[in-house]
Amino acid sequence: MGSKKDKKRFLIVKYRAKPDGKFDELIELSRKKVGSGKMADAKVVLDLINQAVLKLDLPGTQGIDVPYNNVYQHFRKHYADAIDQFLK
Repeated sequence: MGSKKDKKRFLIVKYRAKPDGKFDELIELSRKKVGSGKMADAKVVLDLINQAVLKLDLPGTQGIDVPYNNVYQHFRKHYADAIDQFLK
């Protein structure tokens, strides 16, 4: 059983369609448990402490076990400063 003081750190990624047919990538870094509502809306959910992919629902990934490091490094390329600050 975990305690309230256990560290929890999640990277949550959502995509929103724009009128021009392109997508906006929305990133959320959360210390709180990811509830069912956020899990349903998100396309990617990473547990940054336990280094686990909790959800990966992107085109071309259905039925494929993508390693945590591959997914994490992809988002780290674009959001390294935010992730580093969050993990401090």
